[in-house]
Amino acid sequence: MTTTNELRAGLLTVAKRSIGIMAACTNEESTKLYLVLPMLGLLGYDYTNPYEVYPEHAATFGAGDVAQVDLAVLRDGQPVIAIECRATGADLANGRGQLARYFNALPSAKLGIMTNGIVFEFFVDSAKPNIMDDEPFMTLDLETVARVGVADEVLDSLVSVTKELYDPDLIAEAAHIQLVKKRLRTIFVDEAKGPSEEFCRYALSKAGLSNVRKSAIERYYAPLIKTAFEESLVLPVVQRLRAEPAGDGRAPAVGLHQIGQRISTTEREIEIYAFVKRRLAYLVEDEAHFAAIDNVQMKDYVGKLAIFYDRERKGRLFDFIEGADGYDKYIFPDPIGDIVTNNILEIDDALKAIFVTRVRELGGLYQPSRLQRIA
Repeated sequence: MTTTNELRAGLLTVAKRSIGIMAACTNEESTKLYLVLPMLGLLGYDYTNPYEVYPEHAATFGAGDVAQVDLAVLRDGQPVIAIECRATGADLANGRGQLARYFNALPSAKLGIMTNGIVFEFFVDSAKPNIMDDEPFMTLDLETVARVGVADEVLDSLVSVTKELYDPDLIAEAAHIQLVKKRLRTIFVDEAKGPSEEFCRYALSKAGLSNVRKSAIERYYAPLIKTAFEESLVLPVVQRLRAEPAGDGRAPAVGLHQIGQRISTTEREIEIYAFVKRRLAYLVEDEAHFAAIDNVQMKDYVGKLAIFYDRERKGRLFDFIEGADGYDKYIFPDPIGDIVTNNILEIDDALKAIFVTRVRELGGLYQPSRLQRIA
């Protein structure tokens, strides 16, 4: 049986190869042959056996209406996985309808895959039996895998669709759990970025505050709840860094989490942002700098997270890039430069120095007395 580590290593190899040859795959046929079939092989399916992987498989509706899919994975002669391919770089949303028609026509097909050879979207029928969901329960982006590795959550889901472990009767239930978790994470990330009034009132009611004015929520409590939310996300990481030092006196590496999407703020990035604000509170030495921490902000880009003070360009503290091998990169402005480490505490000196410089250049914008007046 293929282990998770073996699948991770194989996926990284396939991803790097696919990125290297994707420019030569200019149509659907070349994408299918050189990008999609090797991925099926990685998952354990014998694409050289027509009794296991069959091209241009057709399904018939009533009255002679025929739906066709580019590739079908067969078990005992029945299709259990439907795969629709598009040329490299194509928008996958345009092909979902064709995949859904085929999926919905055959009760034996329990997994649908939409791909352009680089991005793979995985669909099931978690909402209604034999009706493909509108939303994929997992998205695998080989460009992201080649650059920063694969998230444990994505890898665990991918294991469940390998030939050895794929169970058509159980995949919808497992995918439903992933879909709900994905939606909840999106909600929590959105609330962490900017708490809604509804969420603020719920949180305040739990804290014993009711009938709070909307203006007070917008001006005072929403920023307060946002900060508390961020701190609650990173607090377990901070406690582990303090309580479990490695044998050489350094803190252990923190596990990486990267959702395979083009731009998606990951749990790890939220942890880094919240940790930076907490760490600065520990590092700075005077009240003015402490008050200025409230204006440390973040912005997510493809492949990196920008942390800055007040202004994104002039106030840049550093760019954070997750590493696939346990080492993350922190790109500080000159003359500090890059720091590559598996121990976030090693950026302390650089972080403090650049933060103090930015506050001096741009000024401290927040004072405790102002918050008191707002309250």
